[in-house]
Amino acid sequence: MTETEEHNLKEEIEEEISKALKEGIDNEGCAVFRTMRKESYSPRGRAIILNNGFYGKYLYKCSMCKACGDSVCNSFQKARQVLVLKGEEIEENKKMLENLKNYGNIYGEKWNILTLE
Repeated sequence: MTETEEHNLKEEIEEEISKALKEGIDNEGCAVFRTMRKESYSPRGRAIILNNGFYGKYLYKCSMCKACGDSVCNSFQKARQVLVLKGEEIEENKKMLENLKNYGNIYGEKWNILTLE
């Protein structure tokens, strides 16, 4: 990823997140927030952190269910893309991608498609 690509992606994220924060983000629809009950796990909490220019592993504490809204979820996906392209993704994500590539599933298991074993 070039610096220009990263800059453009971050600008898109900033625009989307700023707009979502002004309009309001529903935390109660988020299963992760309902379970953890901490603002830093909520869509609004992650959006505020992201809006302040901090990209980090906290972005992976989202299930990408889109309960918070398409624009917020899309921004989190783009932010994850920035992390991946910069080589800052979490090990679990690297392993899932490797398994998907090698086995066709995120679990790293060889399955017989005819018997599902």
